[in-house]
Amino acid sequence: MPHLLAIKRDGGVWSKAEIQWFVEHLDDLPREQVGAWLMAAQLIGLNEQETLALTDAMLSQGVKLPTREGAVDKHSTGGVGDKMSIVLAPALHASGAIVPMLAGRGLAHTGGTIDKLEAIPGFNTGLHMEEMATNPCFIARQTVDIAPADAVLYAVRDVTATVPCIGLITASILSKKAAEGIERLVLDVKVGRAAFMQNRQDAHALAVSMVNVGTQLGLDVTAQLTEMDRPIGRMYGNSHEIAECIDCLKGEGPDDTMALVHAQAAALGVSIGEAIASGQALNAFKSMLTRQGVDPSTVERLIADPWSVLPRAPKRYTVTATADGYLADLDALTIGEVLCEAGAGRSKPGAEVDHGIGIQRVVEMGGRVTAGQTVLVLDGPDALDGRLLDRLHEAITVADEPPSHPPRLLETIAAYGD
Repeated sequence: MPHLLAIKRDGGVWSKAEIQWFVEHLDDLPREQVGAWLMAAQLIGLNEQETLALTDAMLSQGVKLPTREGAVDKHSTGGVGDKMSIVLAPALHASGAIVPMLAGRGLAHTGGTIDKLEAIPGFNTGLHMEEMATNPCFIARQTVDIAPADAVLYAVRDVTATVPCIGLITASILSKKAAEGIERLVLDVKVGRAAFMQNRQDAHALAVSMVNVGTQLGLDVTAQLTEMDRPIGRMYGNSHEIAECIDCLKGEGPDDTMALVHAQAAALGVSIGEAIASGQALNAFKSMLTRQGVDPSTVERLIADPWSVLPRAPKRYTVTATADGYLADLDALTIGEVLCEAGAGRSKPGAEVDHGIGIQRVVEMGGRVTAGQTVLVLDGPDALDGRLLDRLHEAITVADEPPSHPPRLLETIAAYGD
């Protein structure tokens, strides 16, 4: 291992065999050596062939679901109000696709699909491999059998400031997605102040890396760069976003959320408009909930009146506009950070979250407001730090003129984009 570290330290490239050896012996290597390699990868970079070899080695080390014809999936790099997976999966299935979706929990200001679904009483995100292999549409968390090296590497990356490395991100994501037995994949790479990649150049580089490596693994991959300066939709927080997903599946969702859902489906070659309009997508969602452990009577109550089932924090706090004008901006990073600090998110892996804490935006973006008018409503605990409400006030920008917002979808990158 010291010899291999010296190669990378001096700007050399590891061979496929050397990377395979590294992954196979990862459990036995001292963590300081693993950390040293990760730092070298962060500073020097991994080229495309190293990234492909690492992804393939991580994928091969674990178990894989059998490939199923028509199986598709989507992955997002994470944001605030990012609830599209929960709408997309049943809509795709109602339109004829198989959807084996592995998702993650939230960390820091980004919400996690698994946390949101676990706000629904009885929903089981911990499916076994045998259950996944026969389930036509599910959203579950990663098992220990899939790409086990990823958990080891991520734990060390998290404490060695090597999380942002594009090659390591690519290998982490694609080693899990390629294990799902899918044929097509759409990647939602978010860019902006509340995104993991805050500038367009870095987001583009990550998207190109994932598309090219995924293509070489045999997947039909498309990446979409999407704007993450403003939170998506009207509802933010775990229970709150489930309630909004139900609106979306009823055809009543916010325009920006539905535009992204339709764009992601289109990238997978599926048109979901009819499935949503006819109610088939909503029925597919109900069936998915039942298959994953939710009592049928709870499902029916959830669809009829989400707040009769979902947990909701006990006290409502209002945040008002301080001037007359137009709601020009809402800082997604601040929204996400406030939710996290209030208890809806976690600052470290394994921490508990309060599913009932959330925020609703009650004024349309770009809409007219008057001083003192409520813009946000926070459902929070009885004893809420008042400084969090001050920060929410600061997140709101009111302008004299109606704003012009860019579209959510900024760029699409197909195989071997430049």
